[in-house]
Amino acid sequence: MKKILIALSVVIIGLGTVHVASDVYRYDFYQWAIEFEASKAQLEAKTQSVDGLTFAYLETPRVEDQESIIMLHGFGASKENWLRFSAAFEGKYHLVALDLMGHGENVQDMNQSYTIESQVEFVHKVATKLGIDQFHIVGNSMGGAISSLYSASYPKQILSAVLISPAGIHDIPSRMDELLDEGSNPLIATTAEGFDQLIDFAMEARPYIPSMITKVEAEKAAGRVDINEKIFKDITADIKQGMGNTLKRIQAPVLIIWGDHDRAINVANIDKYAELIPNATKLILKDIGHLAMIEAPKVSVNAMIQFMPKSY
Repeated sequence: MKKILIALSVVIIGLGTVHVASDVYRYDFYQWAIEFEASKAQLEAKTQSVDGLTFAYLETPRVEDQESIIMLHGFGASKENWLRFSAAFEGKYHLVALDLMGHGENVQDMNQSYTIESQVEFVHKVATKLGIDQFHIVGNSMGGAISSLYSASYPKQILSAVLISPAGIHDIPSRMDELLDEGSNPLIATTAEGFDQLIDFAMEARPYIPSMITKVEAEKAAGRVDINEKIFKDITADIKQGMGNTLKRIQAPVLIIWGDHDRAINVANIDKYAELIPNATKLILKDIGHLAMIEAPKVSVNAMIQFMPKSY
């Protein structure tokens, strides 16, 4: 019995040491995990500057005759939201995942405008800088609204658009709308506990994420409260003006993907969204929340590949 107790003590101490070490080196582990996921999708982290503004992005090798896909994340997120989604393309497309203005590794400027229109112009400058003349565009939530406006503003550039739980039409209230009316924003986390609640709120089919990863993400989110509030205010004011007439100008074929358990933007808005776009197709995913590209990356990519027209 004494030997068993000693052995158990050694195991407990060992596990405690691993836990402490993993906590101390959580940022190293986080970076390793991100780089590992990126490598599976052949994505390389890069930075460039446009109009004096440095922007961060992920990009796969550019192969001749491959079509390009530009991916735009949602509010409070980053380019890393597209890692597993990108891997599901299996190298068949040239992929670019951007950090949008004020997000990810990009500068947090409280004096900058973060309206949907401003973000569209930012994406246009980035596409020009990267020499991408025509491309498919895919956006989630805020990124979906940006993708919609981009498609309407630069129709000759867009081969197709895929909108995943897009912002822009909020005729039918969601659980988030109710919380906002109560004075709480479930998409802005100020603590580690709040960040965990944010993940549960945004996703119905939450994938396994190591605790060290979520802890780092929570700490990053807590350091973004002021800029997130500024960005949310800008895009909300922008969207409240209405996007109906804008959506009617879209010429490219559009696929709208929505999770039936989306608490951020009510899935019932998909009908109005599709009604306003001349050439739209709807796809509702069962038991999925607001982030289909994370919750069901392979299903989302397969739907996108089957939908996208070929330019050759």
